[in-house]
Amino acid sequence: MGRSRIVLSTINAGYPHASLALRCLRANLGRWREIAEIVEFDGRAAPEAVASALAARSPEVLAFGLFIWNAAYAPEVLRQFRERCPTARIVVGGPELVRGMVPPAAARWADCVIEGEGEAVLAELCSVALAGGRLPPQVAAAPPDLGGVEGPEEEYTEADLAHRIVYLESSRGCPNACAYCCSAVAPGVRWRPLEAVEVAWTRLLRRGARRVKIVDRTFNADEERAARLLRVVAAARPADGSVQIEMTPEPPAPALVAAMALFPPGALRVEVGIQTFDPAVARAIGRRPSMDVETALTALRRAGAVVHADLIAGLPGETPAGFAAGFDRLVAMEPEELQVNLLKRLRGTPLDARAAAWTMRFDSEPPYTVVETPTWPAADLVAMRRFSRYWELMYNRGRFRHTLPLLWADGGSPFRAFREFADRLNERFGRCHGIAADDLALALVEHLTAGGRTGREMVMRRLERDYAARGARFPARRLAASAR
Repeated sequence: MGRSRIVLSTINAGYPHASLALRCLRANLGRWREIAEIVEFDGRAAPEAVASALAARSPEVLAFGLFIWNAAYAPEVLRQFRERCPTARIVVGGPELVRGMVPPAAARWADCVIEGEGEAVLAELCSVALAGGRLPPQVAAAPPDLGGVEGPEEEYTEADLAHRIVYLESSRGCPNACAYCCSAVAPGVRWRPLEAVEVAWTRLLRRGARRVKIVDRTFNADEERAARLLRVVAAARPADGSVQIEMTPEPPAPALVAAMALFPPGALRVEVGIQTFDPAVARAIGRRPSMDVETALTALRRAGAVVHADLIAGLPGETPAGFAAGFDRLVAMEPEELQVNLLKRLRGTPLDARAAAWTMRFDSEPPYTVVETPTWPAADLVAMRRFSRYWELMYNRGRFRHTLPLLWADGGSPFRAFREFADRLNERFGRCHGIAADDLALALVEHLTAGGRTGREMVMRRLERDYAARGARFPARRLAASAR
């Protein structure tokens, strides 16, 4: 393997993800761009394998991105890399590096720590390092003017476009200041020049980008701009391409609805951050309460969008009963996906600063998940971790859309019904991963028919529809035999 003088690297959450940060950095390396290589990994790779692959390139500079999903094993990666390449200069950056806070463990192996967005400073650091100069131990990078930096679009390879999620941005920041979010550190939105975005996105989509995720925190912060960009994307996307955006739960303006309707059904996915239905909880975290979610989700679905709705469990002041009521309300709206997230204590956020005053406890290791709050007992949050994972397997993956509602067909609470089922799944499997779909179906049949709660024939008919909807073979014999 040949030598790369500069390596830009990170460990992504999974293979389908292509790091936006690395591509933004390489696009802005100026004269050093052509001697810089992006080398990325996913969470399945062992630290030794990552360190060995990086060392095999013998870089003079390694720039490594630290994120919540890789911070736990990045220290071992960098330690082993340092052993193999003792003369290389290591520069680390990313959201885990927060100004004024003790750096995470991985930073001890770095020659330089960048706090903030690195496009405007990394090229100069590489110039110093490649000339044999001494790097400063820390650099506090001011947020760059997005009109003066290069976008990442040209850094995506043909393989990226064909096989991975392509992440794009038309802005940074957010008009909201939610206490749990990194955007609350510096509220407000910085925009990339609209015309430049239109040109860059059109070129990228026409190259064949099939799976695109636009990471603007609030894509509908400027609805006129959002509608204009969606029209561009709809016109340029490949015939089999899909696009995801993130919006606040507000009824969209007619122009935005019209732009969404330009996509064929299923091609536009909208992530709607509801987080909580409780106005008091929303105000406590600095979030504008969601007032008319039903109207917003109805408008999105009528426009042909696939709706992915988010709720957060463990927010300060919210109770399990309050969360359950919000969950039930959202289930009634029938979003294609309903993501149940547990609150995370992200470094440097207002929540991070106030956690002690709010008497909230979090895991000390990434991803810093909430453990207990004054209104959420620890045992309930342990159960919610299981609930979230099993809900992902059963509902969000679309495996049992017709059968699962039988759990609450008697008019009871979907939350309570599914939590009871999740407890049974945990007793049965003792894990929340690596469970075959047929085994989940068998558990669902047995739970629904126990004590004559639901007629066996109805359950089997619903399951057969679910299997047919995803083009899978229906294991009728196995399910029927187990149900006797």
